[in-house]
Amino acid sequence: MPEILPGKIKRLLLTAIACWGLAALPAFAEDQDNQFDPGFDGQILTMTQPKAELPPSTNPRYKDNGDGSVLDVVEDLVWTREDSYQRTKDWVNWNDAQTYIRKLNEEKFGGASNWRLPNKKELASLYDENSSIPWNYYWTKNEVHLDPIFGHSHCCYWTSEEYREEMAWGFNYIRGRPYISSKGGIQKSLTAVRPVRGLTDEEKQKAQALKAELGDALKMSQETRHE
Repeated sequence: MPEILPGKIKRLLLTAIACWGLAALPAFAEDQDNQFDPGFDGQILTMTQPKAELPPSTNPRYKDNGDGSVLDVVEDLVWTREDSYQRTKDWVNWNDAQTYIRKLNEEKFGGASNWRLPNKKELASLYDENSSIPWNYYWTKNEVHLDPIFGHSHCCYWTSEEYREEMAWGFNYIRGRPYISSKGGIQKSLTAVRPVRGLTDEEKQKAQALKAELGDALKMSQETRHE
């Protein structure tokens, strides 16, 4: 038997458990608009059931810029308010994610052209055990631990970090931990993109002013984030 076979099997197994802890897909379901969920045929209950209105964000760390982006004054970053699935209704593999970022920069989304994939540390910084967004998967009811300022977000996001030649890291907001998955192919692992960028000089001044204004309230919000 060729030596490459075990490697292929390993990659398939790693892809299959990319979002570890979620249940298996059912055979068929339709979404609330009688359309099919691209790539998964409407099989995810989060996409097939009406979404409850989320409470407004109370975390002083985040400020909605009003242009589809969110200022993060703790990490000095700007995030897109919606992820790639919220915008396109399609999951992406890691190779697709590069194209998504390129198009975002070409259209100068939010007035910027320096959007990129976040790294593991940056995505982990958004994980908040005190925030819960319903994310149902088949018969399993899950909670995504992201602030509601990002709306009905999803469980899993690509990072910029590669693992060997054919794999890359993602981050799971149900479990609050990174995972590895195959970069390409038809298996897209229920994964989306949450683009990020650095601050402009003007935004840096704004962030510093907000930190000074918020003071202890900002510090307290971060101390309770992992309680």
